Amino acid sequence: MKKSDWYENRILWRAGKLHLETYAWRHFLLSNEQPARKVLETVGGYGVPLFIFWLNDDVWTLLTNQFLVGKLDGSLSSVELDKLEEVSTVNDENMSPNELKRRAEFIRAGEDRKNFWTPAGNAHFSLRNILGMFPINVP
Repeated sequence: MKKSDWYENRILWRAGKLHLETYAWRHFLLSNEQPARKVLETVGGYGVPLFIFWLNDDVWTLLTNQFLVGKLDGSLSSVELDKLEEVSTVNDENMSPNELKRRAEFIRAGEDRKNFWTPAGNAHFSLRNILGMFPINVP
């Protein structure tokens, strides 16, 4: 089994446990055909799209079977799943832990500490949970 297939399997398994079905790429593709095409044009070569966290054409984060890719402030960022390093929740406003759990919208990852947007709440911490699995030892 190829590493990307193994990663896809593990991501889908964990996302199922975390109830992320509403963010599944296949749902987005069916209900938002035009934006989905734009995303696909942008992320060609980054792997198979699995989950997307979408705010608008300029703010989104896509998890593929090989990369975390996001568009924020007009810039595209990507981090290979094997090179995520420490994944953290951005707390630039010094929110209390309880407030952060409700309002956190940015994940920071990679050597360059790039920011990626997520919806606040469950989706944010579910993505962090998934990213925490990497790198995975492939059998």
